[in-house]
Amino acid sequence: MSRNSDKNTFFIVSGDHGRIDFITDTLSKNFANTSVFHACDWFDIKYKLENVRPKIIFVDEYLPRSSGMEIVAKIMKEKTNAGVHIVIMSYVADQGMYPNESKTGRIQYLTEPDRAEAIIDVVAKIISPKTAQSENKQADFRLVHLTKGDVLFKEGENTQVVYIVKNGTLRAYTDSTEGSRVNLGDIASGEFVGEMGHFNREPRSATVEAVTDVELIEIPMSSLENVIFSKPSWAKALVKTLAQRLKKANKALAS
Repeated sequence: MSRNSDKNTFFIVSGDHGRIDFITDTLSKNFANTSVFHACDWFDIKYKLENVRPKIIFVDEYLPRSSGMEIVAKIMKEKTNAGVHIVIMSYVADQGMYPNESKTGRIQYLTEPDRAEAIIDVVAKIISPKTAQSENKQADFRLVHLTKGDVLFKEGENTQVVYIVKNGTLRAYTDSTEGSRVNLGDIASGEFVGEMGHFNREPRSATVEAVTDVELIEIPMSSLENVIFSKPSWAKALVKTLAQRLKKANKALAS
């Protein structure tokens, strides 16, 4: 094995062979000149890192014999790994664990390691940072305007984006089996709409239309977590929205 800066060399640290195969296949299909190595214990990892200098190391949070976070700490401790980027595969991104490295982009989190688009997105930011940053500025969010009576989305549609209501009021409703409309409630300024599709990956559970003229911020689901981490006020809005949804659901059950 030799060090080759021209190759897109990746190292996957995981004990999940299905995940290793999926990530390897995704990288090979979407990035040129790709070479992928893998291991799951420190001795094998250390040996391979001495002979191969990967551009990115994917580290599973949970490993068969140790903690992925312990492996990350050992990798970072080795001075020869100073230029290597680390992607931590964890369903919860703990940005506070490595704040400086997270800020510089050396450490990133992959919260959806079983989704090809998420893998491609995190790798593209590292391999082509200028291009990826330019694309993200355009794709992270955009403004959408509706006039009174316009439908934002319909029940049963696929979920690709979420929204924050900047100005105006929306109303969510569903159609009963008898064909009548069942109002689920209004959505006001400062609330998210369509956010449940991000969490459950299911089609829209209701139809939403504008009660007044409305201005919304549209966020692709693939960019939601990056946007939330960079905008604390939006993260608070999401938590507030989820809390309100839960409160309404509890009231409905109680009645």
